[in-house]
Amino acid sequence: MNIIKLKKKTVLSVLAIVGAINVYAFGGFGGFGFGVGYFPEQDRSLGRVSITADTNYDGYLNSTDVDVSPNIKRNPPGLIVGTRELARVDLSVIHNTARQSPTGSPELKFLYYKTSAILDLRPVNLGSRRGRFKSFEDEQSRSGRMLVWLEPTRKTLLLDSADPARRRVQWPAATSLPPKHVYVEGVACGDSGTVMMLTLLLDNNNLTPTVDKLFGEKASWDAMMLTVYPSARAKPFFDNPIVWKSL
Repeated sequence: MNIIKLKKKTVLSVLAIVGAINVYAFGGFGGFGFGVGYFPEQDRSLGRVSITADTNYDGYLNSTDVDVSPNIKRNPPGLIVGTRELARVDLSVIHNTARQSPTGSPELKFLYYKTSAILDLRPVNLGSRRGRFKSFEDEQSRSGRMLVWLEPTRKTLLLDSADPARRRVQWPAATSLPPKHVYVEGVACGDSGTVMMLTLLLDNNNLTPTVDKLFGEKASWDAMMLTVYPSARAKPFFDNPIVWKSL
């Protein structure tokens, strides 16, 4: 009988430990559903990020864009941009204010000094489990090309899918904020087995050692697939501000 009670106590202790590890090491998202981490007292996420665009091609960026147009015949779905065409993409990064100390102290639980908003653009091979290509030459011959600009006038180039050194740009939270809008340009079409992936991250371990990446908090992120077509599809080209622009 004593042995059975001891086993029960051991099992309960293990479950409690698993729950505690889950909430403190993995951000408190429920996970295994046991122990003190099952009902976390506050949201431990870094914040919320989102990427939105005119996915129903009506010339406006609004709530109806969550409903993908039935006219899309592309799999996987995403935003289709014609060559010599600009499309506005809206970026949203909202830091989690619940991480500030509730006592009114200026001490923050949010680590601004090493947190960054990161925008990343790269080709993806849909025929590969990890989305990779056999070589850089294979990638360039198959994936086409896209550019990401800061303004619709194309003065400041942020990202270039054809240049490995220009596929990521970041805005450190301690000194800057990401722009509200960027503009993607279709330059060259890829084949049917490839897409471009635009990813927005909020990450507080981006510049720290690998051990911090393993045990730190997960980045908040959102992504959108982009495809370049030979020509622009019929749609209103101008809104205020510009949503679509023909070059």
